[in-house]
Amino acid sequence: MDIKESVEKRIEKTIELLNALKDKTTLTYLQGLHSIKVDCESISDFDKAYKYATIIIDLLQRNVIKYDDTPENQDLVNDIWVTAYDTKARQGDFESFCIAMEWNRPINKQFYLPRAKLLKKHGFVQAIQDLIDDKLDLLVLNAPPRVAKSTIGLFLQVLLGSISPDESILGAGHSVSLVQSFYSEILSLLTDEQYRYNKIFPNNKLVNKSAEQYYIDLNKIKRFHTFNYVSIESGGTGKVQAERLLYCDDLVKDVEQANSPDRLAKLYFNYTSTIKDRKIQRLCKDGVYRPCPELHICTPWSLHDVTSRVVNNAKESGDMSRVRIVSVPCYDEFGESNFEYDYGKGFNTQYYKDMEIAEDPVIFSAKYLMKPIERDGIVFSKDNVSFYNELPGEEPDRIIAYADPTHGGADFFSLPVGYVYGNEIYIEDILFENNFGGDDYIRPKICDIIIRNNVTRFGIEKPNGGDFLATLIENDLREKNYHCHITTHNVPTNKSKNDRILARQNEIKGIATENGTYRIYFKNLDLIKGNKPYLNAMRQLFTWNQNPNMQNKQHDDFPDSLAGMLNNVLNGTTNVAKVYDASRFGV
Repeated sequence: MDIKESVEKRIEKTIELLNALKDKTTLTYLQGLHSIKVDCESISDFDKAYKYATIIIDLLQRNVIKYDDTPENQDLVNDIWVTAYDTKARQGDFESFCIAMEWNRPINKQFYLPRAKLLKKHGFVQAIQDLIDDKLDLLVLNAPPRVAKSTIGLFLQVLLGSISPDESILGAGHSVSLVQSFYSEILSLLTDEQYRYNKIFPNNKLVNKSAEQYYIDLNKIKRFHTFNYVSIESGGTGKVQAERLLYCDDLVKDVEQANSPDRLAKLYFNYTSTIKDRKIQRLCKDGVYRPCPELHICTPWSLHDVTSRVVNNAKESGDMSRVRIVSVPCYDEFGESNFEYDYGKGFNTQYYKDMEIAEDPVIFSAKYLMKPIERDGIVFSKDNVSFYNELPGEEPDRIIAYADPTHGGADFFSLPVGYVYGNEIYIEDILFENNFGGDDYIRPKICDIIIRNNVTRFGIEKPNGGDFLATLIENDLREKNYHCHITTHNVPTNKSKNDRILARQNEIKGIATENGTYRIYFKNLDLIKGNKPYLNAMRQLFTWNQNPNMQNKQHDDFPDSLAGMLNNVLNGTTNVAKVYDASRFGV
């Protein structure tokens, strides 16, 4: 009987003994599972070892195992627990690797566990696991600065390089200083005693490294190293190779570079000719040879930056089944922080609101909202629109509102309320919502903003059901004993939406270019920090782009409703709403 057969018989015997145990909550039962796991790994039955490691972790996470809480027992259980994570990590389980690496670190110093709940919720962890499992050719992770997205990439590289040390990983960044930081962090994960790397991969040895050339070799010295790092400016032709992973982190250096089409074009050329062309094919788990996968971690600065063009190329190929884009803005759907981690990590909602007020809107949109914006073509900004801190002391001449309606979906229902003093319009309130449940949801909100502001004149754009909505609102207000003059308005067929907004851009900016023209003023941004509808509307105004190639890639509901207010409620020809018998529609 050879060694493998002997171990297999021992495994069978241990399984029989465990099955015979009546109480499967004892330390003896746990030790038996651990023994099976260890034996399975010793004979390279890795699937079964993984299975038993998963069972052990599940039992301990659910506190199923009962034992006397002595130091000896606690040490034994901890050892069984962490080595179960070790086993799963060696088989490429990303979460287990992160937990095992940081097992001995104080929880408040750890990277993974304080962030795990949200990283999993946002899809980062599953996406990384699918990349490890050869299910993806391209993965893009977009998230705000300093939420640990690069650390995710570094842990991934160490795991992949440790499982397949003979398959090169190539990492690229915008500068030498950045790739130097990648090299230093990888080296720290491999050698720093605060991590358990040598316990997880005891057979891997660091045999070669260069702080000048930014490479590291595991187990043997190679021409194409286990870990290679180059800046996108210098490239890697002839000296590096990407077989297990091409890792691209922050290829665009800053907003100045992002604003230069020529510099972006050169950057893309550098990527294709000195970075991407270093990829070679590898045999995937499904038995198919494919080029090594790419992971891009970035700020989506521009529609013309490297990563955006890589994604567009993938879309044009017609098959996105092996492409995943995980893009998570700083705010969730309720305007709260997406990245307020446990143990004081991450950033709360107030931090992001303060940054939104302080930051240039175009930069904030890209860095924090994951919306690439082309500054060339931006019409409105914090520097060229007009603001007010409080309304004039006297009563307004009239209070008006205008709606660019939608009935749900991605488009916004935009309804600004203007207090009119002579030729000056103060936008005092805004209803601005999308992805809602139709007219039954939005109608009470329309009535509320009208009554709350004592609106006397309300215009609604006719297309997209504006006529019928006007009738419903008029009936709703009548039931509340409130009178408001409601009008509906056709959209001019001789002007595009772009042209309508641009024709009124001076009034929207608060610039009086001719006698009799109106000037719009918006609330000081410091006064609307907690006002989600107003903030979202201003954000859309500041990121609206007049370039034709942007028209199907952006929302324009707020600037269009401002133009509609000027054209239709104040200047244009109006049509009085036709009142229908609403009972015909079941209302």
